[in-house]
Amino acid sequence: MSFSTALAVPGMEQFQLVQTAPTVLRVRLRAAGGADADRVWQAAHDRAVHLLTEHKAGHVTIERAEEPPEQSAGGKYRKIIPLPQP
Repeated sequence: MSFSTALAVPGMEQFQLVQTAPTVLRVRLRAAGGADADRVWQAAHDRAVHLLTEHKAGHVTIERAEEPPEQSAGGKYRKIIPLPQP
């Protein structure tokens, strides 16, 4: 699944997708300057839901994070952060 393409919506400067549970994805986003963050979120949410439904994963919940994308310890922004393995 290509979330990079699906979440590349107008007004999106940066996003980070964090798996917080087996069926929950949390989207951290940073809207571009002047963009309406709520509209950017809605467009990204709609595209993600569409992509998941197309791949028979419509049961996955997409949540909007309050926090912006975060850098890893190495200073990079990872687009997708999977659920940690026990």
